[in-house]
Amino acid sequence: MEEHLDSLTAICAASLGPGEVTQLRQLSGGASMESWRFQYGNRDLVLRRLPFVDGSGALADNDVGAIPLGTQAGLIDHLFQAGIRVPEVVAALPPGGPLGEGFIMACVPGEALPARLLNKPEFAAARAGLSRQCARELAAIHAINIHALPVSMPSQSPRQLLEEQERFYRQYGSSNPVFELAFAFLAARCPEPSEYCLVHADFRMGNFLVDTNGLTAVLDWELAHIGDPLRDLSFLCTPSWRFGHYALEAGGFATLEDWLADYAEASGKTVVREGVDWWLVFNTLWWGVTCLRMGSTYRDGSVPTVERTVIGRRVSEVEVDLLLQLANYRGGHGEPLQSPPADVDPELTVDHEISYAEVVTALRGWAMSQVVAEAQAHAVFEARVANNALGIVSRALQLGPVYEARQGQRLAALGTTTEALCEWLRADFSRCEDAPIWDHLRLLALERLTVDQPKYAGRGVALQQWCS
Repeated sequence: MEEHLDSLTAICAASLGPGEVTQLRQLSGGASMESWRFQYGNRDLVLRRLPFVDGSGALADNDVGAIPLGTQAGLIDHLFQAGIRVPEVVAALPPGGPLGEGFIMACVPGEALPARLLNKPEFAAARAGLSRQCARELAAIHAINIHALPVSMPSQSPRQLLEEQERFYRQYGSSNPVFELAFAFLAARCPEPSEYCLVHADFRMGNFLVDTNGLTAVLDWELAHIGDPLRDLSFLCTPSWRFGHYALEAGGFATLEDWLADYAEASGKTVVREGVDWWLVFNTLWWGVTCLRMGSTYRDGSVPTVERTVIGRRVSEVEVDLLLQLANYRGGHGEPLQSPPADVDPELTVDHEISYAEVVTALRGWAMSQVVAEAQAHAVFEARVANNALGIVSRALQLGPVYEARQGQRLAALGTTTEALCEWLRADFSRCEDAPIWDHLRLLALERLTVDQPKYAGRGVALQQWCS
């Protein structure tokens, strides 16, 4: 970005008058967009733009389903004028310019990192009122007159969104029996909304700014569209966005019952729980397909970062989350699993030679003490992601062969293959009522998650509910 300071200064000067860009730094996070914070004169600003492919000078492809950044800027400006808690848009980047596609907005005070918001004592008062505040804000978003929007917004029904996700899933060539089961469930029960409105479609922790008094802004509008408001209502409850506080379904800060009651009070509308539950399964599956998509951008070279490979491995957390949800529709969780996978498998023996897993473990220790400890700014985030990637490799070397052998044995006992099992489940959701199939799915998801993310909160919940 340093080479583009003159361009950034010129854009700011055109909107704000003469000044100088100072304190430019990239903010942590953001798997699909870049955010750069800086000062111009006496104003704190943020540049949002599509990332460039490393070394090529070309922009990365926009996310599937995302509206153009120019449309985002126009929408956010309209919402700001309507009193919605969004940042003020200062300027849009000129088309074809050296900074690429994006816009500049005011920097709103507040914290965005969920780990801090959900755990730090200074945010305790904010957490206590966050459900009511988010409900009021979401109700106000849903009440926006969609016919008065200054930009053209796509309209998507639940059926269209489901078909879109299945196309993406098939495109990536995955054979995932848990995902097939979820698609079968969703297709058989797809609702037709009673109303359509402006939907944020990514309304969750990580996209909120919160100070010690509560919500200050709703960010990241790239997935906004005209659709079913229940999608937003349930999206906050997607398990991956509870950030370790699994029992508090609404973002890790409120129960589902309180969240639905707060929204009903704020909107004056009756919330159909069946619709919320359908969208919860959909949004969980949507995140799983999104993980596949983000992983594919590493393979095709469009976004060749370590972060994209790690996100690609988060599919396993979605598998466990989906099975926990779908158990309610098959008559319960089933009989306890007798041999759940452990963090360190007791069947594994240690050879006299140093194993490849031990080499990777040593590398992780060095990375934590040398690389992560000495990193600064956005590099801290990147270093931690890289260390997580090494952890996945270490566990795969140690546990992967044993788990793969067990999976093969279970499939042989079922008289099938993974591909055939996927066909069974996609054709008939009721096949999950077969106890051996259900046990295989649960063990498969746990084994994969034990390799990828053994500390994921949903794994602990699954072990508690599925094991004796």
